[in-house]
Amino acid sequence: MAFFLISFYIIYMANIEQRRHQVTVQTQHQKISQKQIQAMSFLSMTNEDLNQEIANFVQENPFVKVQYKKNNKNYASSDAFQAIIENQETYTESLQSHLLHQINSMPLTQTELEISQRLIYNLDQNGCYGSMLAPESLLDFNNPNHTKKLLNKCIKIIQRLDPVGTCCKTLEESLLVQAKFKKNPPPLALFILDGNLNMLDPMNPSVILKKIQNYKIKWHKQAFAPELLIDTIPLTEDAVIDAIDFIKKLNPRPAQGFSHDTSFSENLFSDIVLQIEKVPGTIPSDNFAKGLVSSDSDFYFQIRYASKELPDLTIDDSLLLGMNKNSEIYKNSKSYISQAQDFIDNLRFRESTLVLQGCAIVKYQLDFFEKGIDFLKPLTRVQIANFLGIHESTVSRISNKKNSKFIQTEWGIFPLSYFFASGLLTKENEQISSTVIKSKIQKYIEQSNGKSLSDSKLEKILNSEGIKISRRTIAKYRQQLGIENSYSRHF
Repeated sequence: MAFFLISFYIIYMANIEQRRHQVTVQTQHQKISQKQIQAMSFLSMTNEDLNQEIANFVQENPFVKVQYKKNNKNYASSDAFQAIIENQETYTESLQSHLLHQINSMPLTQTELEISQRLIYNLDQNGCYGSMLAPESLLDFNNPNHTKKLLNKCIKIIQRLDPVGTCCKTLEESLLVQAKFKKNPPPLALFILDGNLNMLDPMNPSVILKKIQNYKIKWHKQAFAPELLIDTIPLTEDAVIDAIDFIKKLNPRPAQGFSHDTSFSENLFSDIVLQIEKVPGTIPSDNFAKGLVSSDSDFYFQIRYASKELPDLTIDDSLLLGMNKNSEIYKNSKSYISQAQDFIDNLRFRESTLVLQGCAIVKYQLDFFEKGIDFLKPLTRVQIANFLGIHESTVSRISNKKNSKFIQTEWGIFPLSYFFASGLLTKENEQISSTVIKSKIQKYIEQSNGKSLSDSKLEKILNSEGIKISRRTIAKYRQQLGIENSYSRHF
């Protein structure tokens, strides 16, 4: 009997110890899980939502010290900054309102009106889109009526509105657009404005003439160099003076005289999470920890966390000095400080994860960041996840369309989701994105000089370029571009 009681007691105590161990493990697991849940939620949040989350936490935790970063805005010059201030003080009508009033009175289709409105609200204080979203990213590719051809048409419509020359990438391009809309513009002026505006520095006709002549000689030393705009005109100082006088009559700031409607841009810039910048020079290899991606060219890429509106948080335990040790805050101080540390760790996790994924996107889309939007490659979230050794859901949390996070690049501002595009394989087993293929289809149809290129002919052309694509896929892409079949185009 005694042996039975001893055995029962041993089994009983073992069960108690096992339950205690289970409770301990469960508690520890729950604590880690809560921190991970918070970290994942931070990735999904927009900057606005995260700011509110930070504000709430600061109010609840007395040991958190907050310091907001200064918002540094770079203007081209103090004169430009002063001009913006003066315009905003003197005029009440915004550029957006002025352009929309004209657009709404024009006989446009519903799709043209919709795209034009998006373009107008995507203009900055100078009336340009270079510092805003890239126009291509404004299209809804699920809408077959949203085509690049129609986008370019809408851009040209807006460029002709009063004031002439808005909706350009840069102010230099705006001058070229204004010049083209003038009657009989001097060819030499068009040449200077087409990427050669630096020739006007210094503003000395004889020096400018010498620069143009040297440019022409160097240009035609190239094999198969096409004819220049200035090849058929006499290059004299008088011609240079006429070109300068013509350029001086153009408006260097077409948006001057209007205020700027920031309702779109403020929302946009609040959710730019990464900045991708080309830096002159070379680096031996990638360094994702520092946001560096190497290139074969004479520059490398710097990826920076760009959420400047988010505050810096630190733990301030000086509150404990002189505090009543019997107070509730003092008794719970360890818990408060632990929560604060977890919160700060998760903010840093968000920053490092965004930079890390930004580096991986740049690495996979290196041709895009080096050469431009026509070089976008197919990319999946699984590829990025496998490359970084993280879960696919971690990638999806920062790149799905719902969260509206953006990357600022040399080519404009793009949503993160833009860089994940489907595609096909070439005969050399290289991937090419559907965006690039659609662009090729549209280009070949536009260049057919009235000939109705059938889907079968397009299939042969693309196959000859090494792109393995079927006639059915071409038909699908053509329909998504809003282009009719060859029979309908013929009539």
